[in-house]
Amino acid sequence: MATNVTEKQAISKVINRLTNAERFFFLLLFAPSDNNCPNPVKGSTWLQKELFAISKNVPLVEEEADYNAYRYGSFSETINEIFDQFEISKYVEKDSSGNIGLTPKGDKLSSALWESTDAKNKGLVCDIKREFNDMSLNELLLFMYVTYPETAENSDVRDKILHERCPIALSLLRKGKVTLQKAAELAGIKLEDFIQLAKTSVKCT
Repeated sequence: MATNVTEKQAISKVINRLTNAERFFFLLLFAPSDNNCPNPVKGSTWLQKELFAISKNVPLVEEEADYNAYRYGSFSETINEIFDQFEISKYVEKDSSGNIGLTPKGDKLSSALWESTDAKNKGLVCDIKREFNDMSLNELLLFMYVTYPETAENSDVRDKILHERCPIALSLLRKGKVTLQKAAELAGIKLEDFIQLAKTSVKCT
């Protein structure tokens, strides 16, 4: 019992020292996906984009993360440093496929943090993780580049992604990731034209 109390006190001290960006970093990694079990974040790009989406809804995270337009769109050096810090201290790990997940040590910390987080923020994190974490890289980038065009200004792959925007938008629609109207926006064509495209699956350019 004494050991458990001591461990909880140590975890509490770590949580109290976390910045807002660090708190949402751990919440994102702990958040359940569609199977209601914590799943790793798919990779570094997904981590950056999912926390970017969170930051657009949480001003304190947006201020701390200080996202800039970079080679793959929105990028935060702060988020990169947070990952490095907690990987070195054995709270998180990256597997051979690039998936980013919690270690047992990180899981204990995140579980305690999750329990003390209000329902609104937990719901926000879950919604964003479920929306983006199973997108392909091209789907993720197209969604971000069209929804937040300022983030694509310095992207190395912007032109390639936009050239393929119609089939990517169709894929997102068929996965149930976006509405018909949003898919047309992502495809860059009128709604009525996109409806025809979706019905016929005719390739557009």
